[in-house]
Amino acid sequence: MVAFGVNPQSAASHVSFSARHKFGFPLLVDEGKKVADLYKCGGLIIRRTVYLIGPDGKVRFGQRGMPSPDEILKAAQAHP
Repeated sequence: MVAFGVNPQSAASHVSFSARHKFGFPLLVDEGKKVADLYKCGGLIIRRTVYLIGPDGKVRFGQRGMPSPDEILKAAQAHP
């Protein structure tokens, strides 16, 4: 499984944000909010949305906010 974050902020802001929160995955820059629009989490205010996308490209889990890692892992195990 590969995890990464997507955010419209600059790459420079991602470095400090990632270090501050001790993320174990990279943050990708979504310039122009194209990815946010594709997953319907764009708008004037970008709202944190967590998606688990399977190798086939299908969304296996989606939730706004900050779901627990256990919730995400449970969804991953339900759809190997």
